[in-house]
Order: sequence, then structure tokens, then C-alpha cells
Amino acid sequence: MILLNCWKTINYTKQYGPQRLFIISLMTMLLAFIILYMTMSHLLVPTTLYDNHIAVLVFGLLLTYPLHKFLHFLPIAHLGPKIKKKIEWKYGIYPIIEIRVHEPIAKSLFLIALLMPLFVITTFLSLSLFLFEHYVHYITILMAYQIGLSVPDLLHASNIVRAPRNAFIEENEDGFEILITKHQ
Repeated sequence: MILLNCWKTINYTKQYGPQRLFIISLMTMLLAFIILYMTMSHLLVPTTLYDNHIAVLVFGLLLTYPLHKFLHFLPIAHLGPKIKKKIEWKYGIYPIIEIRVHEPIAKSLFLIALLMPLFVITTFLSLSLFLFEHYVHYITILMAYQIGLSVPDLLHASNIVRAPRNAFIEENEDGFEILITKHQ
């Protein structure tokens, strides 16, 4: 049995609050869209932009959040009982998914699970920009939304990266604890 001491506790409810975190995510999303759209529309220079597949954009927006959560879960799925999963249905049709590690796991594995959606979805959408350049506006909206969803993940990661190399991470209701092995 490994004895662990708490190195640092991060309480996001107290530090940021849900409203402030939402505003930070929203502003990041807006800024990301402006930068991405201006950059991509000048780089790719499509002759015309098509607006005939708005349903695909709406479907993509609805699918991004569950896919984001699934990609968080994928690297830690093998941990089974250490992971607490909860799905609530908003308005009976849209899932609100909560995934929490309630037993300590390695810092590196936690970081992989935390950042996987950002890298996978953003890479996929970046490649899509070059394949479907006439839909650059749709794809940059999806990318900006994904980046906005990833803001809390990036805030978590910024705290975890500074932790000692062999640290363990355990989540709680308000944030997470960074644990280190106890020296005897």
C-alpha cells in the first residue's frame, strides 16, 4: 500500500466559480473564432463559401460535447471502478456527462485524459479545413466551440503540469487534489 500526502488542493468552485469559468470559455471561444476565421479565410482563400449544409453544422455542434467527454474517458476507461460516470439528460434529449476519477491515478495518465479531446478534435477539424475549404466558416465555428469547451481542461492542466513528476491526481466535487508519495 502506497501512502500519499496532499501536495496541493485546487478548488475550482472557489477559485473561478461556474459563471466566471463560463464567461472565460465564451470569450476564448469568440477570440478563437475571430483568429481562426481571419487566418484560415486568408490562407485558404476559397472562391465562394457554401451555406447549404447548416444541418451538418448544427449536428456537429450537438455532437462535439459528447465526443469531447468520450475522448476524456477513453484513456482512463481501463481503470473501471476508479472512474465515476454520470449522465443526466437535459430536456430529455441532450446528455450532460460527468466523469470523475475518485481514486488517485498517475499525473501523466490524467494529463493525457485531460488534453486528448483538445488535440484529437482540433487535429481532425484542422485537416477538415483543407479538405472542405468552402466550409471554412462552419469548421472554424466548430473549432472555436471545441477550444471553448477545452478552457477548463487547460486550466486544470496548467496546475497539474507544475506538480512533481511522480504525483497522483484525484478529483473531488469542487476540483482535484495533487498527491505525492509519503517519504518514510
